[in-house]
Amino acid sequence: MTQVSGRQVLAAASIVGLAVIAGSVLLAQSLNRVTSQLDRTAGRLEEIRVAVAESKDALSNLKIAAAPAAAPPRRGPDPNKRYVINVAGSPTLGPETAAITIVEFSDFQ
Repeated sequence: MTQVSGRQVLAAASIVGLAVIAGSVLLAQSLNRVTSQLDRTAGRLEEIRVAVAESKDALSNLKIAAAPAAAPPRRGPDPNKRYVINVAGSPTLGPETAAITIVEFSDFQ
């Protein structure tokens, strides 16, 4: 077995200690960079959140402003009105006491 002197143990312990300190410094610098990047990212995300909220407001205002105008007046007969038509003497099909009468007008010119 080789005998190790106290000086060699002290030198090895010093090297290990310096390596641990150097590693800690590098790790701390890396964590600082990551923290800085996260802060910038959080700020950018807040800017995006505000922009999205403003866009939603603008779109809701646009929808209100672009609401369709009142429907144009209807042309033709009112489908909800009951019309009474004199069909006396006209050709018919079916019983005269039918609840519903359908009148067809055709002009064969």
